[in-house]
Amino acid sequence: MSAADDPLTRLAQELERLSQAHLKLGEATALLIPQAQPEERRILGEAAAASRAAARTAAAASAQAMSTTLRD
Repeated sequence: MSAADDPLTRLAQELERLSQAHLKLGEATALLIPQAQPEERRILGEAAAASRAAARTAAAASAQAMSTTLRD
C-alpha cells in the first residue's frame, strides 16, 4: 500500500490541513479585535484563543498519526 493510500497517512494530512485552517482563522479573528466594539473584544479574543488551541490539538493528532504510520 502506498503512503497516499494509507488511511493513517491521509488522516495525518487532513489533520495538518485542519491545523493550518484553524491557525488562519485565529489570525483573522485576532485582526478583528482592534476594530470591534469594546464588549465584543473579549469574545473575539476567546474565539482566537480557541482557534489556536484547536490548531495545536489537530497538529498533535497529526503528529501522532504520522508517528503511528512510520512505526508500522
